[in-house]
Amino acid sequence: MGKTPDAIDVELGLRIRLRRDQLSITPDVLAEKLHIRPQELEKYECGFEKISASRLLHIAEILDAPIMFFFESESGEALPSREALAGFRFAKHHKAVLRTALSWIVDKRLRAKILAFVQSSEPRSER
Repeated sequence: MGKTPDAIDVELGLRIRLRRDQLSITPDVLAEKLHIRPQELEKYECGFEKISASRLLHIAEILDAPIMFFFESESGEALPSREALAGFRFAKHHKAVLRTALSWIVDKRLRAKILAFVQSSEPRSER
């Protein structure tokens, strides 16, 4: 059985992908700049592979983002806007990670709210 990704690693990976998408950088280009295989970058972006501090610093430099972009709470300036998050499309592997993460949430109302938010930001054709 595969390991379950940590919620923080998943969030970090999603923010890396969001910033990469904002800059129109392909996974292959970012992977090449990091001197890793695209498959390893995909594991980072899905939260299945932990990112070292030095690697994250390198990613932040390449993506021209302050390091806190990846960590600040909703009240922080560095977090992407709601509009940017609303335009973000989940890849199939992100949907699988989300399903796994949702299964760990005990509070049914919270789980339903998170699911409703994700579905509201997803284009109708992908539902």
